[in-house]
Parts: sequence; structure tokens; C-alpha cells
Amino acid sequence: MSITITKQELAFQDEEKEKRAAELALANKEIALLLEEKEKLAAELIIVKDELVFQNKKITAKLQKSLKESIDYKYALEESSIVAITDQKGIIKYANDNFCKISKYDRQELIGQDHRIINSGFHPKEFIRELWVTIANGKIWKGELKNKAKDGTIYWVDTTIVPFLNEQGKPYQYVAIRADITERKRAEENLVQSLKEVSDYKYALEESSIVAITDQKGIIKYANDNFCKISKYDRQELIGQDHRIINSGFHPKEFIRDLWVTIANGKIWKGELKNKAKDGTIYWVDTTIVPFLNEQDKPYQYVAIRADITERKRVEENLVQSLKEVSDYKYALEESSIVAITDQKGIIKYANDNFCKISKYDRQELIDQDHRIINSGFHPKEFIRGLWVTIANGKIWKGELKNKAKDGTIYWVDTTIVPFLNEENKPYQYIAIRADITERKRVDELIIANKELAIQNTERENRAAELTIINNELAFQSEEKEKKATELMNTNKVLEQFAYVASHDLQEPLRTVSNYMKVFEEDYSELLDENAMRYLHSINNATKRMKSLIKSLLDFSRLGRNTKLVYQDCKKIIEDVLADLETMIKSSNAVIEVLEMPKLNVFEIEISQVFQNLITNAIKFQKENTQPKIQISSEKIKNAWKFTVSDNGIGIDPAHFQRIFDIFQRLETKEKYEGSGIGLANCKKIVQLHQGEIWVESTPDQGTKFHFTISNLTL
Repeated sequence: MSITITKQELAFQDEEKEKRAAELALANKEIALLLEEKEKLAAELIIVKDELVFQNKKITAKLQKSLKESIDYKYALEESSIVAITDQKGIIKYANDNFCKISKYDRQELIGQDHRIINSGFHPKEFIRELWVTIANGKIWKGELKNKAKDGTIYWVDTTIVPFLNEQGKPYQYVAIRADITERKRAEENLVQSLKEVSDYKYALEESSIVAITDQKGIIKYANDNFCKISKYDRQELIGQDHRIINSGFHPKEFIRDLWVTIANGKIWKGELKNKAKDGTIYWVDTTIVPFLNEQDKPYQYVAIRADITERKRVEENLVQSLKEVSDYKYALEESSIVAITDQKGIIKYANDNFCKISKYDRQELIDQDHRIINSGFHPKEFIRGLWVTIANGKIWKGELKNKAKDGTIYWVDTTIVPFLNEENKPYQYIAIRADITERKRVDELIIANKELAIQNTERENRAAELTIINNELAFQSEEKEKKATELMNTNKVLEQFAYVASHDLQEPLRTVSNYMKVFEEDYSELLDENAMRYLHSINNATKRMKSLIKSLLDFSRLGRNTKLVYQDCKKIIEDVLADLETMIKSSNAVIEVLEMPKLNVFEIEISQVFQNLITNAIKFQKENTQPKIQISSEKIKNAWKFTVSDNGIGIDPAHFQRIFDIFQRLETKEKYEGSGIGLANCKKIVQLHQGEIWVESTPDQGTKFHFTISNLTL
């Protein structure tokens, strides 16, 4: 088969080739453009990649910084706050150290527990319900909570509870951040109490005191009801007036000038002022003037607080006279009468010289003896019983008693026995005031005898005349004796009055003198010279000594009242005494050795006083520059225990062994060794209360041993 290609076909093929060539050229151009675009995109991608790497590093750095800040915040929160995490039901899932510390629970005791483990029960149910409604709705709750720790102690916390929400916006846990505000709450409570106290003080001041306020020139700006009442001015008559409206003219100008200089310098002035009321009557006020200062520390007003002391000033004027009268009564009593004081059981605690003289006993032979030591046996039991029933009921007994002296001689006394009563109106001691009527009784006996002789010897007419003369003389003597007896009875009445004053009223004026002397010293010390101050101190010291003596005497007389036996370890008693004397022991550097001690039935408070007195004396009565060394020991003897307190002190002369146990007996001066002289007398009385004895062994400068025994008493 032959192929024949015409020109026309060749031309067509060439045309097709040219078209394809043109298309290929166009395609190549597009590929070239695409390659150029690809290269541009590759360059841009490299730039974008570098930018992404840079931004990634930048974001990573920020995230690391934020993470560190979050860790720091968490650390600060953990260190500074009380943090706990609970689930949505309130079950504790986490508790930090501060939570454990304030709640006093270990962490394992808290985890898994309901949050109510620290509920104090203080807050009402409505308060707790509102808290839970708030956080259950995804809101933050803030408030103050009062919680209870494991040991029951209470603490307050300022609390913020933050809910953590899930994808549905519902809380899945709660973070409670708390701060301890216990001290602040205490301060708030104290502040409320303080404000109430201030209000109460102001009310008390207004009700109890005379109050006025003046400006810096002394013009009255305020006067309370008490001021109006005592000054007898209406309030409108006082307001706007100069304070001198109540000036009595009693005080000298120097006194008033000193007052104004004091308060004008911003200082408080205290003193007593004599003022004059509207009607001219005089009244005294104990005054305190307080300056109120401005920012420049200058007074802008003065508040004067006064107390009415008019009656007290009248009492002061009478006090000196009363004290002199008391002293005179006491002197008269001691000089003219036979005086003795016994406790409620009739044990003699005091006997004056006249008692010793008529009974012919030394004082030490009488003290601590039963009053029956002078009983003559003359009076029947019914008579003595009636006497005791009378005085035991707090009534005064009067009568005549026939007594027996030490040498067996008989004497008669006209007697008044006055009971001294305690707070329960029960006698705690008796004072017996007697007058010697022995001669009068002898005269009475002679009169009776003579009358009998006159009847029996009527037949002896010659003797009758002589007996008549004798009887007349005796009658005259009897009349004189009766007059003397009447005088003595009158004296006894006066002395009875003194005894009453001494037992009930003496201490009160003494306290008044002491208080007023203290006020006088505080308020006028700057006005007194050296001699006046010395006299003032002498009065104060004498008052203190007298008060101490009266208290010591009353304490002595009350020993043994309302006592109760207890079974106690004597070593424990001594240890308690040493604890009370700790300051004295340390200051003296004393060494005290306590050996084995028994357990006994004792009157605990009283036996403590015995040990305290003996240990105190052992430390006090010590040689200079010598360390006190004291030993306390015990020993069983028959039906009792013997205790010994030994020291290395100054010792006691054997001549004074008996005297030291007498009331108010001192071997050393009060300037060298302080004390009332009643301590060993108390010891003796307490030991006798335990049916024991007390005695001393000592050599001067070689120390002292005090021995005492305590019987085996039954409860």
C-alpha cells in the first residue's frame, strides 16, 4: 500500500506543529513563572518558620515565667494562710501545715473527714446554710468563722471559699483560704468590754461624785446634779459663773496659787477644799482637778471630780479626842482593876499585873492555863454552869467569885465578864474585869458572926456593950467598904464600855487614821518640812504597829476555831510552805534539808503555820554573812511524833527558853529583826491543839533546835 501525502496535508501538519510549539512555549513560560513563585513561597515559608520559632520561644519564656509566679504565689499562700481543699460534699481532700497547726489535728486525722470536724457550734444554722448556698452556686464566699481545735480551744479565721467549676459550670471542689484573727477578735471583745466599762465608770462617776467642768479661765461650763445639790445652786445659777462663786475664803492665797500653777502646767491637782454653799453653809470636798490638753499641750478645760468629806472632817476632829479617851480608859482599867483575857474555852491568854499580884502566880504560870487554876471549889456546879451559859450566849455576866491564890489563900472579886463576838456573833474570847472585895467580904462575915454572937451571948450584958462598940466600928468600916465597892462597880461599868469599844470599834478608827494619814502624806508631802515628815512617818509606823498588834492578837485568839482534822502527808505540807517562802529562801541563799516525814491526822492550815513560823525564824535570826542551813526531821515516840527544826542561827540564851513562847515577847529589837512577837505563841497554841508540847534547845551563836510533838489524833 502506498502512502501519498499531499502538500495540503503537509501544510496542515506544519501548522499543527507550530501550534504545539507555541503551546509548549507558553507552557514553559507558565512553568518558569510557577518555579519563580515557588521560590518566592519557599523564601516566605522560611521567614514564617523563623518567625514561628521566635514566637514559640517567646511564648515558652512567658509560660515559664507565669509558672514560676504561680509556684511563688502558691508558696506564699501556703506559708501565710490556712489552706484546705474539700470536694463538693465538704470532705477534706487537702490541708496545709498551717491548717494542721491551728486546728491541732494531724494531717491524716483531717483527710477524708467532713469539714464539720472543726465546727464550734457557734454560728446559727441560717448562717451555715447561706454559706453553702453561695458556694454551691459557684460564687465566692467571704466571712469570719469561729472554729474549734482538737483540744477544744476556740479560734477565729477570716475565710474566703473559692469554688472550682467543671465544664458544666458546676463546683467540683472548694478551696478555703483562711487567716487567723483570734487575737483581733479578742481585742474586739476587750474593746466592747472596755467601752462598756467606760460607760459604767462615767455613770458611776456621775452618780457618786460631784463633777464640774470649767474653761481655762475657771468659768463653769458644766455642773452635775450632785454639784447643784451640795452647793445649793440651780444649774443655771452656776453655768457661766467663775468657780469662785463657791469660795469660802478659808484657804490662803498661796494655797490657791499653787493649785492654779499646777493645773495650768497640765498636771493633775489633788487636795481637800473647804467650800461655801449658796445659803452660807460650809462643806468639805476631796478634790481631783484634771486638765484636758489641746494639740499644743495647753489646758483648754478642767474637769473637777469631788467627793463630799464633810462628815469625815468632823470625824477627824473628834478622832484625836476619842483616841485619847480610849487610851485613858485602858490606863484606868490596867491601874485600877484585875484584868484577864481567855479564849472561848477558858484558856488564859492575858493577865495584867494586878491579876498576878492577887493570884500570886507569875504571868508565865498563868498564860495558856485553864481559868480553873484559881478555882477555890467554893461555888456549886449550877452556879458555874449558869455563868458559862450566860457568856457563851454572848451576854455579859456580873457577880462575885471566891478564888484561890497560888499559896492557897482565898480572895473575893467582884467580876464582870464581857464576851468578844466574831462575825457570826459567837464569842471567840472573854475579858474578865475584877475588883478585889476580899476586905468587904471579911467585914460582911464579921457582921454576920457578930450578930450571931449578940444573939448567943445576950446574957453576957457586960460583953454586949463591948460587942456593940465593935459592931458600930465594923458597921462604919462596912459602910466605907460599901462606898468603895460602889465606886469600883461604877469604874467597872466604864471599863465594860471600854472593853466593848476595844472589841468592836477600835479597829475602824485605826483604819480611818491610817487611811487619812496616807492621803495626808500623798497630798501634802510637798508642803511639809523634814521634821513634819518625820513626825508623819512616826505616826504612820505607830499606827501600822498598833494595827499589826490588834490583828495578831485577834488571829491568836481565833486559833483553833472552825478546825477540821485531815489525813495529810507532812512532807507535802512542808513543801507547800517552802513554795510560799521561795522569795525569802532565795534572797537569803538558805539551804533547807527535809528528811522523811510521816502521814498524820492534823489541822492542816494550823500545822502549816507552825512550820512556816519556825522556818521563817530560822532564816531571819541569822548571823551576818552566814548562809542559813536548816534541817527538818521527824521521829516516832510512843503514841506521838516528834518534829525537829534545827538551824545555825544566832541561838537563844537558856534564860529565855520559857519567855519566848509568851505572846508579844521579843528578845531582839524590832529595828534589827522585824516581827510582832506572837509567832512562837501561835506555835505553842497550835501544838497544844494537837495535844502536843513544844520546847527549845539552843546555845547562843551555835544555832537552835525547836522540838514539838503531835499526838496520834483520830478523825
